[in-house]
Amino acid sequence: MPIQKLHIGSRASRLAVIQVDELRAMIAEACRDISVTHETFQSAGDLDKKTSLMQNKKDNLWTDVLDQAVLDGLIDVAVHSAKDLPEKLPADLMILALTRSPDETDAFVGRQSLGRLPAGSRIGTSSGLRRESVARLRPDCELVAVRGTIEERLAQIDAGELDGLIVATVALKRLGLEDRITGIMPWEGFPLQGQLAVVGRRDNRALRRFFEPFDVRREYGEVTLVGAGPGDPDLITLKGMKALRSADCVMYDYLVHKAILEHAPQAEKVYVGKRKGDHTLLQQELCRLIRQQAMAGKKVVRLKGGDPLIFGRGADEIGYLRKYHMRVNVIPGVSSATGIPSRLGMPLTARDYSSSVAFLSAHQAEETSIRNDAIHVPQGVDTLVFLMGLSKLEAIVFAVRGSGRDIATPVAIISRGTRYDETIVTGDLENIVDRARAVNAQPPALIVIGKVVTFYRPERDRETIVYTGTHPEKYRSMGSLIHLPMIEISPAEITGEQADQLAADFPAYDIILLTSRFAVVHFLELARRRPAMCGLLAEKDIVVIGKDTAQALMDADYHPRYVASDETSRGLFRLLTQKYDVQGKRILFPRSNLPNPYLKTELEKLGAHVTQLTVYVNEPTAKAELPAGQVDKIIFTSPSTVNSFLDKYQSIPADWTILSKGPVTQQALREHNYESEMMIYG
Repeated sequence: MPIQKLHIGSRASRLAVIQVDELRAMIAEACRDISVTHETFQSAGDLDKKTSLMQNKKDNLWTDVLDQAVLDGLIDVAVHSAKDLPEKLPADLMILALTRSPDETDAFVGRQSLGRLPAGSRIGTSSGLRRESVARLRPDCELVAVRGTIEERLAQIDAGELDGLIVATVALKRLGLEDRITGIMPWEGFPLQGQLAVVGRRDNRALRRFFEPFDVRREYGEVTLVGAGPGDPDLITLKGMKALRSADCVMYDYLVHKAILEHAPQAEKVYVGKRKGDHTLLQQELCRLIRQQAMAGKKVVRLKGGDPLIFGRGADEIGYLRKYHMRVNVIPGVSSATGIPSRLGMPLTARDYSSSVAFLSAHQAEETSIRNDAIHVPQGVDTLVFLMGLSKLEAIVFAVRGSGRDIATPVAIISRGTRYDETIVTGDLENIVDRARAVNAQPPALIVIGKVVTFYRPERDRETIVYTGTHPEKYRSMGSLIHLPMIEISPAEITGEQADQLAADFPAYDIILLTSRFAVVHFLELARRRPAMCGLLAEKDIVVIGKDTAQALMDADYHPRYVASDETSRGLFRLLTQKYDVQGKRILFPRSNLPNPYLKTELEKLGAHVTQLTVYVNEPTAKAELPAGQVDKIIFTSPSTVNSFLDKYQSIPADWTILSKGPVTQQALREHNYESEMMIYG
């Protein structure tokens, strides 16, 4: 039965009454036939105006009486300032709706701006958080705890008892006192500041349905913390990949391999740093950005190296978002703490070697570049695993030796574990610092200390292979890879006007040609900027070259009509002429910036209309030094890697065995008078 009467309770202050009137106006606009009445109450905070809010730790100070009135059936719902909500409501109550905030900021009210106040000025604040924020800006001012209504606090300025006051901007606006604002403060306001919370009984389904349209949380997206694994992009979980494919925005840090981002070609990518000493965004700024994106209705993936909740600051982000009553999902990842040793055949626990393991961060939460806290080493633990510890290696060794460990205790330092450029240094507590310094070990690094390190066996019989392409991971099984990329791939610049024109022309195309995985990734990224194209794409005939290109397309949930097994332009041309009468067909050919007129020329000779579209740019990388030491083989993946290598180094070392991917790359080598000893596919 529809609700016909609604009895609302609130505090008795003028601001609280105005807030109820705000809600009543929303209800009246949506439901004109409902009768709304209002009753006011005095909360514990209203009755005690002497105790400082910085001393009173009771978190339901402003809500206790109202919530009890709901439980006792005296009112149907309580309307609170959402920022006053306790961490946990009584079990039988729930938030039926949160309204949108007109303004989240804090304002300064004073005789002059905060920056111009003389030293020693008295500034009123009502919370520890505001007190800390003001102290950072004006440590020379006296901070005074204030209580009472907004009007009572402003009266202290008018009476000369205070020189300034920090107060919620939205409170002044609602009270019609906006003219008292001297300035807006630069910090983030309280969680939920300016929002109203409607609290009612959990078992009242009619009220829950009634307030659902007023709940701004319906418009929120969702946030998913995804563990990217320890480094190798193939070690991300299937569920993590699915989250990336449906994401609108991906925020990633420097530990995340760029190949993982290719699972989200449709998403906005935001690099957030999070490397020791080089944080692109401070944690608070990052949390705010995540929240803002989710409040805009986006599916946000926070992509973190390893597992998001093991030394990954994931708890900080969950805690922050929960204060805003936002939904947070967590998809576990393979932690570097366990995945890297396992990859090396180094068990962290093993019978007769280790029955216990401790995972330790070498850095404490409040450390600064000036103050380094002592490292605590737990007693009675067989295996110690330190994360983020390379810069404090000497301190770690000192602490571990000080805990009673023998100087002969084995130690391994694994830099960039599970990646193609992984390096491993082994030793013991006596010599590991010198050995790490000798090879210039680089972060990120994992430090394993204990007898289990002796399980590690270097793969000395593996061949050393230089890989010149962009994605070396799938070739790791062939040997010890050295990644020396000869090309870099980036999206082509396509204006909004060009994208609009493509979308307008797109329905007329009969066939889409895709000749590389890069063409797939960057064409789909462009298509997703114009959603109408995505809907039509599933109806188009998509013809591709090779298994890699086909797999990239299927990873994005599209399926090729035909796949050319002969991975050349000529092979694709033969397939097209076998499967289609191309005369009059309109063909779209998304491709790189590199010239290759064969397909367009030959197809147009047969009467096809071919539109070439540059969707990605293939450019040579900067010259790097060739690897020192023995190299057994080199893999070239495309003609552009061949050309770039020879432009930089003039020749291929005579003692390197040459491998080429596909016949086109093999032909490019022959044009430079080199012969590949083996052709590889896939």
